[in-house]
Amino acid sequence: MKKNRKFIFILNLILLTTLISFCTQYTNARIPANQNRELEEVISVGIKVYEANCIKCHKADLKGAENWKTDRDDDGHRLAPPLNGYGHSWHHSPEQIFNTIRYGLVYVDPNYEGKMNANDKLTDEEIWSVIEYMYSVWPEDVQSKYNELFLSD
Repeated sequence: MKKNRKFIFILNLILLTTLISFCTQYTNARIPANQNRELEEVISVGIKVYEANCIKCHKADLKGAENWKTDRDDDGHRLAPPLNGYGHSWHHSPEQIFNTIRYGLVYVDPNYEGKMNANDKLTDEEIWSVIEYMYSVWPEDVQSKYNELFLSD
C-alpha cells in the first residue's frame, strides 16, 4: 500500500510539473514578427494604429459591429466582426491576418466587394502591432488555442 501511495505521489508530481511547463510555454507566446520588440511598446503602437484606422468599423475594444453575423450595412455588405477573440479572427494565422489587413479581404476572396480594403499606408510594423494588440485582449482560452494552432513549434 505504501508503494502505491509513493508511486501515485511521484506520478502526480510528474503530471503537475508537465502541466506547469505546458502553461508557462503558452503564457509567453508572442506574434513571431514582434519577438524582438518590447511588448508594452508594441501593444501601445497597436492601440494607436487601431484607433486611427480600424475603430470606425470594428468599434471600441475590438468588439465589432452589433449583429455582425446576421445584419448587413446599407450597401448590402457584411458588418465588421469583432477582433477581440469572440469572432473568427483567431481562426487565422498571424500571416493571414497580416495579409488581410495589408491587402484587404480580396486577398482571401478575389471576388470580394466589401469594405475591408487594403491598408497600404500602414507599415509592416504597424500591422504587426495591431495584431499583437488583438492577441493581447483575446481571452486566455482563445490565446491557448491560437498558440496551439499557430504559435507553437
